Amino acid sequence: MTPAYETTPEQRQQLLTDGFVRLPGALPADLLAHWRDLSERLSCEAVAAHQRSESLPCACVVEDPVGPRLMRFDDILAVDANAVLDLLACPAMMAVAREMCGRGAVPLQLDILFKHQHPHPVIKWHQGAPHPRGYPYLNVGIYLDDAKSGDGCLRYVPGTQHELQDICELSATHGWDIPGTIEQPARAGDILVQDMMILHGSQPKRSPGVRRTIYVEIRPAAGILESNAQSEQWMGLRKRWMALVLRRAAPSEWPETWRVDLPTDLGTDEQEIAAILASREPPIPAVYCHYDVDAFNYPIPSDIEHGRVV
Repeated sequence: MTPAYETTPEQRQQLLTDGFVRLPGALPADLLAHWRDLSERLSCEAVAAHQRSESLPCACVVEDPVGPRLMRFDDILAVDANAVLDLLACPAMMAVAREMCGRGAVPLQLDILFKHQHPHPVIKWHQGAPHPRGYPYLNVGIYLDDAKSGDGCLRYVPGTQHELQDICELSATHGWDIPGTIEQPARAGDILVQDMMILHGSQPKRSPGVRRTIYVEIRPAAGILESNAQSEQWMGLRKRWMALVLRRAAPSEWPETWRVDLPTDLGTDEQEIAAILASREPPIPAVYCHYDVDAFNYPIPSDIEHGRVV
């Protein structure tokens, strides 16, 4: 049987060469609608809790000059496990795991990031999770809203994923315009796959409203052990998470010969997810410049004054 969604050789090569690739319109419409509704509910609940001087686990609310706004909501598996499993089992996400990550691919975490109109924290140049590069390590962005050119969409420096860059020197010298920089817009329903270590960032968002992106980290289980940043037990729980995903996916979405790598003694979804959530270990931290760079047009472009877009 043929999988319902397959990436092209050109897309797979772009990921290897440039360190990122966009899969247009890859998210099914029903999942897009559900996740938009879910993210709206989470935002309202987090801000309401903040205004009561309470906090929701996994929610990060920031006090922007215009008031409190949700910046990210982590560990969505604890909030809506069905939505998470359905998302990871959808044909496009199975193709990313199967064709871009490869045998042994497992999900590590799944969060939602919220980018609001300026003034709001800027995502400066950084590289995610430095690691030995014997196995793929992907950060998959699933767009719930449009990210238009010139409006704070992702900026990449292609080819920088192979080693750590001198982020301080590059940002101090070039600001947002590091030689070779590419701005990558996206539409709601697009999936943007990036090598974890590519140098990237995003300028302030100029237009009103919020842009929401689901981020999923995926890598082969053997890569987790290679990095030695999390325990073998934690890795084993991720294999059980992947087995839950495959239980929902069509049989054609995963090679039969790879299924022997995953556990077969699964309990109910609720039992397995409770075990995953009960054993938390910190992720490998991203790498930023170790001091605040203040260069021309970086990190706030000069045409944005006094916290307002002009």
